[in-house]
Amino acid sequence: MTVRSYERHNCPIAQALRVVGDQWTLLIVRDLLAGPQRFEALQRSLGISRNLLTRRLRQLVDDGLVLRERIDGTRRYQYRATQTCRDLRIAILALAEWGERWRPDPAGPRLKVHSRDDGAPVGVRLCRLDDGREVTPDEIAVERRTGTMASA
Repeated sequence: MTVRSYERHNCPIAQALRVVGDQWTLLIVRDLLAGPQRFEALQRSLGISRNLLTRRLRQLVDDGLVLRERIDGTRRYQYRATQTCRDLRIAILALAEWGERWRPDPAGPRLKVHSRDDGAPVGVRLCRLDDGREVTPDEIAVERRTGTMASA
C-alpha cells in the first residue's frame, strides 16, 4: 500500500484520507455503491492485480466500509458496502461532478445521476442548514480550529 501518515493531522480531511486515500480505494467504493460485487467482477471492472485488490478489500473490511459475505450455497464471497461506505456517496458524486466539469470527455458526460423515482437529474449542492437556501462555494468560509496538528 502507499504509505501515507495522516495520523498527526487532527483534520477531518486527513482522517478521511487515512481510510480512503490509497490508490484504487475510491474506485472500489464507487463500484460497491452500485451493489454487492464478487471479487472477479471488481477486478474486471478496475483492471488491477488480484493481490492489490485483495489488500484494498481487506483494508476496507478492517475499516468497516465493506462487508465480506459468503454467497449462499457456494464457497465464494461477495463484497457489500456498509452504511459507513454508503455515506461516502455524496463525496464520490461531488468528485464526479468536478471531474465532468473540469476533465470532461469530448464524447459527452460519462455519468447520469438521477432520482430513482422519476429520473430527474440530481446534483450535489451546498445549502444553509438553517433554511436550506443554496449557496455557492465562493459564499462559504471554512474555519479550522487552531492547534489542529498533534505533536509528532
